[in-house]
Amino acid sequence: MTSKGNSKSTQRKIKQKKPSTATNKKKMVTVDNHVKVTPKIEKIEPMLLKQTDISSVKGKPTKPLKKGVKRKAEDSLVDETFQVSNAAVSHPRISQKVGCRHLEKYKEHNPESYLVNFKAIAELSMRCYKIGIPRESKALRHQKCSDCNLKGDRLHACLDCVFIGCWRGESHARKHFKNTRHIFATDVQRLEIFCFGCSDYIYDIDYDNVKKHEEVRAEEKESDIKEPARKRARYVPWKPSAEESEKIKKNSTPFPCSGLRGLLNMGATCFMNAVLQTFMHNPIIKNYFMTDKHNMNICGTSGCMCCEVDNLFQEFHSGEKKPYPPCSFLQSMWLSSKELAGYSEQDAHEFYLAAINKMHGDSHETKHQELNANIQNCECIMHKTFGGCFQSRIKCSQCDMSSDREEHMVEWQLHLRGLVTNQKKKNGTKASQESNSNEMDVDKNSLEDCLDRYCEKEQLPGFKCEDCENRYLSEGESFGKAKGSVNSCSRTTTCKKLPPVLTFVVERFHRASTKTNTIKNEAEFEFPEEIDMAKWTSRGHDVLEKGGTLDDLPNYKYNLLSVVNHEGKINTGHYTVYCKSRDRWFLFDDHAVKCASVEEVLQSKRKAYLCFYVADTLEYDQPNVN
Repeated sequence: MTSKGNSKSTQRKIKQKKPSTATNKKKMVTVDNHVKVTPKIEKIEPMLLKQTDISSVKGKPTKPLKKGVKRKAEDSLVDETFQVSNAAVSHPRISQKVGCRHLEKYKEHNPESYLVNFKAIAELSMRCYKIGIPRESKALRHQKCSDCNLKGDRLHACLDCVFIGCWRGESHARKHFKNTRHIFATDVQRLEIFCFGCSDYIYDIDYDNVKKHEEVRAEEKESDIKEPARKRARYVPWKPSAEESEKIKKNSTPFPCSGLRGLLNMGATCFMNAVLQTFMHNPIIKNYFMTDKHNMNICGTSGCMCCEVDNLFQEFHSGEKKPYPPCSFLQSMWLSSKELAGYSEQDAHEFYLAAINKMHGDSHETKHQELNANIQNCECIMHKTFGGCFQSRIKCSQCDMSSDREEHMVEWQLHLRGLVTNQKKKNGTKASQESNSNEMDVDKNSLEDCLDRYCEKEQLPGFKCEDCENRYLSEGESFGKAKGSVNSCSRTTTCKKLPPVLTFVVERFHRASTKTNTIKNEAEFEFPEEIDMAKWTSRGHDVLEKGGTLDDLPNYKYNLLSVVNHEGKINTGHYTVYCKSRDRWFLFDDHAVKCASVEEVLQSKRKAYLCFYVADTLEYDQPNVN
């Protein structure tokens, strides 16, 4: 074996001892209850290298990581010291330990107390920042810097003393490290460990287990406060012994893969099958119905779409592999939405909105609400999953007065720049691709660019600022000066409340300006596997407007969950969907289910119509981000 990072030329020069029969035995190790067979590591003799081979032993240079990005510490398999004497280089010693070398030394010097301070900080963090946990005393107020009393999301607490320092500006946390040489600090809110020796965040399984344990305790306490009459089973960690593990292996049978099942096309119903597959693989909707929050045997309401979805989950997890015909669901949809009835081709976006409205009306949580109740606080599963809030702010550039208006959202529509069509003319010849002026050469159609265009400042010609007009008229100014306040207002739309699952709708279908028929835009739309939505939130917009940075904001990361694609023409097209299940991607084409890769999903640039993203961190109640 050679060290990590050695070049091929160096590997050919290294001479190894011939392994004996006694030392060539394979070693059995268990990792997370999985048995792996690994060969025993053999010792390597030192050898002579040329002076030009020294750089090859050290390995290829790696790209520097950005500050503030959490990463797992690299395996410290290679010793950093290379002894070079008379062109003789000894082979680096292979270590069995992994992780930050500073943390290894820290644990060796503090074998019994290295987790004590972190446990106290984690418990305090859950009480202060966990949603739903009230502050029990004045001591549980949000923490602040010990030097400048600054409150924020980037406070770091020292793991060796009681100091809490700010991160930005003067960075009293770094000054504390320089004065005391306390090398480790943890983010008070995110509970991530920062090593000043490595100048980066590190990962350690011991600290991560403490964090998970405190999260479970906070959730239990939150459940007791919100639902005091409900008895919740306490979490007790359990690790099977060797005898119990053998009994489990001997007396248990592997459960067949469930949840993956195709849907039969009942006659141009591919639009419905694609959206239903996104519901079936949505973790929040799945958890709701799989825990009997809505039981079709108890509900008994005729035509209830929630009962139909509950029946679909039972069929998907019954162990049956044959495609399922959703006849009763189709009948319920026809009875509730006359515009979607019939066997003509329908739009998946329209069915998505109709399903949300119908399930909202049939949900148990909305039956006791008032008729004109605020839909933003709706407790039904669909609005708790897809429901968010837009904020439209109109601001005057002369008097700096602003007014905000909130609007409920279950989707985020994205406009594509440029027009690319593959439609045919009446004479049968294929029309050439059109482009909207020169925008195709300048503007891009990535998800980030579309969000930037959606949230950019928009001037409002003809909009009158009443405050400016009243002030000018009260001061006796001329009417012409007061009239200048008409074109001084602008509007900015941002997201005030992000839903747990974001639904992006790509505007591929629109009517031509001089024609009545609908045109499909097949321009490329690039979307990532992961996106941070902090830039397009109301809070992020205010921070950037004041000259701050996005590093001061909490985690607003979202991961790609499902992609609904449309192929072909408008009236004769076909819908398919990519869904993620158990960290693997699958392509659902009506009754057919195929394995897919993330590369195939991201390459569907000209077909993507609906993109679903799920939040990286899910909480009981998603708070407003302002």
